[in-house]
Amino acid sequence: MRELKFFYALALMTVVAASLCACSANQMNKSADLGVAPAPVTFSGSYLAGRFAQQNGDWNAAQKYMGDALAYDAGNAGLMQRTFLLAVGSGDFATARDLAARMIAAAQNKGSTQNKGISRAQARNGDTDALALIFMACDAIGRHDYKGALAFLDPLPSTGFGAYTKPMLTAWARIGLKDTSGAFKALSGSLSPDSPTYAMYEGLMDELSGNMNAAADDYKAAISGGLSLNEAVLTASFFARYGEPEISAQIYHQLSALYPYNPYIHAMEHGDPMRVIPPNISSAADGAAIAMYDLASVLYARHAYDSAQIYGNLVALLSPSSPFAHMMQGDIAALHGQYPAAIADYNAIAPTSPVYWIAQVRLTEVYETAGQTDKAIAMLTAMEKNPFARTAALVSLGDTYRRHQRYADAVGAYTQALAASPRVTKDEWPVLYARGMAESRLGQWDAAQKDLTAALAFQPDNPMILNFLAYSWATKGVNLDKALAYAKQAVSLRPDDGYILDSYGWTLFRLAHYKQAVVWLKQAVAQVPDDTTLLDHLGDAYWESGDHLAARSQWRHARAVSQDASFRALVAQKIAHGIAVPSELSSSAP
Repeated sequence: MRELKFFYALALMTVVAASLCACSANQMNKSADLGVAPAPVTFSGSYLAGRFAQQNGDWNAAQKYMGDALAYDAGNAGLMQRTFLLAVGSGDFATARDLAARMIAAAQNKGSTQNKGISRAQARNGDTDALALIFMACDAIGRHDYKGALAFLDPLPSTGFGAYTKPMLTAWARIGLKDTSGAFKALSGSLSPDSPTYAMYEGLMDELSGNMNAAADDYKAAISGGLSLNEAVLTASFFARYGEPEISAQIYHQLSALYPYNPYIHAMEHGDPMRVIPPNISSAADGAAIAMYDLASVLYARHAYDSAQIYGNLVALLSPSSPFAHMMQGDIAALHGQYPAAIADYNAIAPTSPVYWIAQVRLTEVYETAGQTDKAIAMLTAMEKNPFARTAALVSLGDTYRRHQRYADAVGAYTQALAASPRVTKDEWPVLYARGMAESRLGQWDAAQKDLTAALAFQPDNPMILNFLAYSWATKGVNLDKALAYAKQAVSLRPDDGYILDSYGWTLFRLAHYKQAVVWLKQAVAQVPDDTTLLDHLGDAYWESGDHLAARSQWRHARAVSQDASFRALVAQKIAHGIAVPSELSSSAP
């Protein structure tokens, strides 16, 4: 999101979220299984259990426990506010609605707290009360009660949380009332009228109002300033329907350059040729949902995940079927390891949605992370049958196989993906690199070297490709001068990468420059202190430079941290007898 005047609000939201998360280690047993633990029956037990559950991403349990605590102390304003935030975050909108109404009534009875003498805690409570107004406004917009929404937005301060949300939600409520000029005026309270983001929202509003030509001009103005991923998808969808598919194709082409293979831009562009592309929004509530999604995305990108959870659920409150709501909630659920919830959210996104393919690839990643690798592979294999998703699916399939050390299958998938093009271009370099690594693991070094060299020709300053080639050559004892040049170039590009420093030091070792090797290998170990290969290399360099005591110290450290029995046995031999021929006794492998 660009040029939004809500950074103060963002900071405040993060403070509130952080206060939700705070929970000291000595208050709860970190290893407790929330799924089987007995429900606390005391105020303190419920309160601490709620905080612990929320810290671990289990918002449903957190909201239940905190609600139990509130039942013991119904007049506690701070506890009510905390329970309200958890209710919003867990999607318990009925409870959140009741608590928000009580908080707003209490604030009205208490009178204004906007005076110079309020405490920091009172100010934070005021921020939460403001969020109650925002929630109720979103709830009203979601029910198409636009006048009711304006009634909640009117007392909302234009600072803090209201800096972005008040003008944006007011604008969409005005659109709901067919007050276009009032909507644009309100929108300018959050965005500069000459900003691309203003043009984007103006386009959505004109499109909803049926002013398609004006909407086209708005979207073109937004394009000129650059688009985020979701803005690009919405804009491309509009022009596909508007009758200017060449603009849509241009947007997808640019996205393909930014996101090669993933997230399935080619399939997003083409999809089912018989499908009817739905409008971007069908109500003011859908537009307001996109605005809240933009805010949630900023919070997510800044790692304010609790805040993103809350605003992501406001998206769902506004537009329950919104693919953006499901996308955000799926991402957050996956982040917290709530895999069934993530799967449900991603699966709820319809094939007609412009973000369907993004959801599908994330779904396969969730299955894999959750240990259901076979299901992820089955999904990717099915996607492969779609001619527009085939290449992307094959690349993702190859990556999945490679992560699970099924290198022959990975090579096969990558090879099929590359076969889709008449000739390999610069866009295919990641596939060449990935296939080269898999081939290397299979011992097919000639093929691996060919792929890696081809990838490097497209990416001559890529430190990872340079490093892989340099290390492989050094370990094999071939092309050592070229290996040294590549490793040196990689170090210049990533001077703080311990593994690249190790490659440079290891190449110097293989060239018998032992004292120089020690210097660089010490730097590598300083960056990655417990890597057994790096410790082994440093021990070898110390031995050959004559410092046998330091060598044995590094080898002992390597043996102590290693879980590999064969490696430990080899290092034990070095500790006992030293090394005579480094190329034969080294435990390293490309």
